[in-house]
Amino acid sequence: MRWPASVRLGHATVLAAKAIQISSTGVGLLMDRTIKEGETALVRVDAYVSGNPVRLQARTSVVCCTCVGMDGFRISLRFQELDEDAQSAVDAMLRAR
Repeated sequence: MRWPASVRLGHATVLAAKAIQISSTGVGLLMDRTIKEGETALVRVDAYVSGNPVRLQARTSVVCCTCVGMDGFRISLRFQELDEDAQSAVDAMLRAR
């Protein structure tokens, strides 16, 4: 899977990403730049599951940032208190794997 994603840092900085992994506790992204471990961010992932659009939007914290060569950086983010809509989106995305 490579779903379009974005990461909002602070109030204004929005960075493009691709979601490459999702679990019940977090999401893995590919990005062209690093993000510091421990930083908080709002992540958004847009996916199509069984032909229906699904949007995940959740507050996260950066757990790990690793260089993956020519692909850029793999950013591992942990969810912080998912609301009902976010949990439903995660459940739908997990079923689509």
